[in-house]
This record gives sequence, structure tokens and C-alpha cells, in this order.
Amino acid sequence: MTASTPKDFSQIAKDSTKKQIRQEMSIWHFLFENSREAIVLINMKGEVVDANQAFVELLGYTREQTYQLGVWDWDADLDKETILGLLSSIDADGVTFETRHIRKDRNIIHVEISSNATFYQNERLLLCICRDTTEQKLKDEKMQELISTDPLTGLLNKREFTYRLNKAIQHAQNASEQLSLILMDIDRFKSINDEHGHLVGDRVLEDVAQLMKETVDEPASIARWGGEEFIILLPNTAPDTAQSTAENLRTELESRSAGGLNNITASFGVTSSQLNDDLHGVFNRADEAMYEAKGNGRNCVRVITS
Repeated sequence: MTASTPKDFSQIAKDSTKKQIRQEMSIWHFLFENSREAIVLINMKGEVVDANQAFVELLGYTREQTYQLGVWDWDADLDKETILGLLSSIDADGVTFETRHIRKDRNIIHVEISSNATFYQNERLLLCICRDTTEQKLKDEKMQELISTDPLTGLLNKREFTYRLNKAIQHAQNASEQLSLILMDIDRFKSINDEHGHLVGDRVLEDVAQLMKETVDEPASIARWGGEEFIILLPNTAPDTAQSTAENLRTELESRSAGGLNNITASFGVTSSQLNDDLHGVFNRADEAMYEAKGNGRNCVRVITS
């Protein structure tokens, strides 16, 4: 007998336990195998001890391939070390959480997992019930998009932007940072609608929105504030940087066509947050700066910081 024999026997015993679980003829195993819920049994090494047909189909592997997997082979968000740490923290009371799985075809699905610890022949195992929530996630994301975006331009709407601006102001105050706001109004937009019709006016708005998306970098938030007015939130941004962003956007707009029309211009008001500012304070300064730009001949940028 070689020195490796004890280790070999230990591995044989573990493999035998897995085989015994898979071949167990009991009412529990009958229900396990025929459940419409995807169920997988995992040991503390993150290896698959057993899996029912629904779980096999969830990942898209064959049954034998599934038996060779570890949790890290299908988890899309966590590495092996993190996964093993989490496995050891799950107790008999169980836990429910959301994650993402990578299928054999490399498609990623959203999954809700209910998991709890159990014991079989003195071995600690985790029983995991997995529910594919991808379709519901997509519905929720679509609903959120409908709630938070302007249907014509695809930019944020006033409601969502107001929510983000309030959060950004609170963050800026807590972190002692400064945010900037750019308010933009398309010049003589009523004349565009009167001369060319509302369909052309809508195309102008769509093209201006697309230009803003292309010109303004993340993590800015861009919204259609209403009518022909647009607004940009620039987190952790000083007024001189915000002024440069507005000036760049102004020259880009002036040099392109929008809605098939040339010479579309806009007036810009820029401001930055001050100590103890609220939404109304910062917005009113941007609005005042924009009307100052309108009064100074339009197609220009004006800054008010206090």
C-alpha cells in the first residue's frame, strides 16, 4: 500500500457519498428530481453533489457536465474565494439573494436563490433552489425606463432628474464637493415649429438630445426639462469645467444640422452648488444665467456662481 492510499480512500468515500445521494430511492428524491424548481445540492468545496433536471436545463449543460461544475463556473459576479467564504456563512435558517448565472451558451441570466444548510451522513451541504428571474428583470427595467425617461428624446425626464439632483446635492454636501448645473434652451424654437411644423420641431429635439449624449461624458445626467429646455447635472465639477462643457456643446450644436435644419443654436446658463444649497437655489441660478444669455443675444454661455 502506498503513502497516497489514505487520501485515495477519502476521495473514494466522498465520491461514494455523491453517488449514494444521486441514487437514493426515496419520496424526497422523487420530488427533488421532478420539481419544476431548479435545485442543486452543493458541498462546502462549492462542488455539485446533485442537481435535478430543472437545474441542468437552467444552465444548459448535460447532467454529467453539471456534476463536474463548481459554483464559480456559473456565477457571473463572484470569484472562487469569495464564493467559498459565502458558502460557509449560510446556516440552517437559510438566505435568499439575487445573482447572475452564466449558461453553457455564455448567455447571462438573472437568478433568485433560496439556500440553506443541511447535513447528510455528517457532511454539511447546501440546498439551493434557483428561480430564473430574467424575464421579470427585463420587465422591471423596461417599466423603470418608461417611468424615468422622456418618450421623445430618450433622455431622463423632469421627475427622474429632480430625484437625481436632490441626491447629488446631498452627496456633494456630505463629501464637501461641488456639482455644476447647465440649463440649455434652444433659441427661437417657437419659430421652428411655426415655420416648419411640429414634426420637424420634434426631430430637432431628438437630434439635439443625441448630440448631448455624444458630447457630454459620464457620469453626467442629462434630461429634457420641458419643451425645448434641457438640463445637465455634472457631479464633482467646478464651474470653469462646466462652462467649458457648455461652450463645447454650444459650438457643436451651431456647427451641425438638427431636424434637417442648419443654424440651430441654444443659450446656456451655468452654475455650481454652494454651501447649504438646495434644489431650488441651484436651479434658480442656472435659470437666471440662461435668461441672461438670452438677453445678451442668444447662442452664448453665461455663468452665475452666487
